[in-house]
Amino acid sequence: MRFLKNVGGEAAGEATPPLDIVVTRQDVTDEASFRGSGVLELYEALFPLSERDSSDDIVRWVLSEDLGERRQFALGDRLLSYCLDSRCFILRAAERAIGLGFFTCDHTSHLIFCNYVGVAPAWRGGGLARAFYREMVDMLDELCPRNIGVVLEVEPFDRDHLETVIADLEQIGRRQLEAHEAATIRKFLRVCWYHKLGYRFFCDAATARPLQCRSPCLDPALPPTEWVGAEEDYWLMWHARESAAPAPSSAGELWRQAVEAIYVEILAKSLVDEDPHRRRGYWDYATALVAETLQRTAVAEVTLARYLGPDDSPLLSRWRRLAIDLPI
Repeated sequence: MRFLKNVGGEAAGEATPPLDIVVTRQDVTDEASFRGSGVLELYEALFPLSERDSSDDIVRWVLSEDLGERRQFALGDRLLSYCLDSRCFILRAAERAIGLGFFTCDHTSHLIFCNYVGVAPAWRGGGLARAFYREMVDMLDELCPRNIGVVLEVEPFDRDHLETVIADLEQIGRRQLEAHEAATIRKFLRVCWYHKLGYRFFCDAATARPLQCRSPCLDPALPPTEWVGAEEDYWLMWHARESAAPAPSSAGELWRQAVEAIYVEILAKSLVDEDPHRRRGYWDYATALVAETLQRTAVAEVTLARYLGPDDSPLLSRWRRLAIDLPI
């Protein structure tokens, strides 16, 4: 357990109770304690159903499966292996969850994948979310001492559409956002927040736009004819660990490692391992999609850069002046 100091939330104007952080398999060691913390209820409140993993799957990953031990399974005449360490960090006030972070370390690439981070809306003042995130990363450096940095997915958005949405809101005045408007603004605000933490995009140097990758369907149990329709497009952001050694030889090589870590080592292998005999077709589908992404981006000169630069700061200021409450 660690205490979070010198930050505080709003907590309905009341005195802020001591805030602490506990982590699975270190402070929270059994399912009853994990569920009893309130973290899963918070998770369901913070993220829409379309973005959530099964609560039962999360319990299984963080407590009994992704233990930092190498796992093997046979796929036809091939023997495949992977080694993951998943942790859920719980930020608590009066022993009740008010924030969460779910990370997976891939011991093959030594990359950490950020699955989810969130803080309850009433506790987002005073720089709490940023302090919580930085404390989690420090703890991950201790738990996974060979890690070289953190990678995460963000949903792509169109900058021109973003400006149109904000301009329309300014003309009409404060109102309820349409679903497509809220989705665009959320994507923008999430990127702004990660930029403040020091994250950069994997970008094509020629276009200065983020490289796009495509996530395989997350549910192998669906009929194979439905897998393509369940795919999602993402941009990847990266934050290097300052003390990491050796550093990747190039941004292009790091891009390849990140794509393979997320979609092969963490996603495909763990899903296929649940039922290798029945999911051989899913393995072929998922790995082919990853190979397609890497082949499509192989000709690009990859660089790590901000997508939202100084010219976008006025957009953020204009959004804030609208004073519309939109949790991200």
